[in-house]
Amino acid sequence: MEKDKKEEINAHLIFKIGEEDFAANASKVQRILELQPITSIPKAQNYMKGVINLMGKVLPVIDARLKMGLPEKEPDNNTCIVVLEIRKGGKVVETGIIVDAVQSVIDIQKEDIKNPPALGVEVNSDFISGMVEQENKFIMLLDVDNVFSSEEIVTLKEVADAAVIEEK
Repeated sequence: MEKDKKEEINAHLIFKIGEEDFAANASKVQRILELQPITSIPKAQNYMKGVINLMGKVLPVIDARLKMGLPEKEPDNNTCIVVLEIRKGGKVVETGIIVDAVQSVIDIQKEDIKNPPALGVEVNSDFISGMVEQENKFIMLLDVDNVFSSEEIVTLKEVADAAVIEEK
């Protein structure tokens, strides 16, 4: 029942990655943090920036720009970490994603959502659940649970668990 309630939420957090606007359902957003020092993880994927301490828990942090194939960018005053709850294959992992800026929270009605365009095999659009037009610009709706593959979720969880063990 709780999952059904979360899916009914129309509020979405709008944030920028590169020049594009993305939205995540507010039910998936745990918090927004200022960018802070990140402890790097040796031999991790290039988009895996490392981990931070979030109220005593280890939070894996990824760079959304690198995950989406965009060039890395020096952080500025708008750069922040959006903490998302990701569910995949029975696992729930809180993960921080570094975004260029958080814009606003808007309500999006189901009838306003358009299907994402077919982008061809070179572009993985599995994590785009739809698009909404606002002020003559499209906002891509992230399917937060599909941004990462099952293997990546396992890796994120292992990184967080291993870091907890090392801290003890």
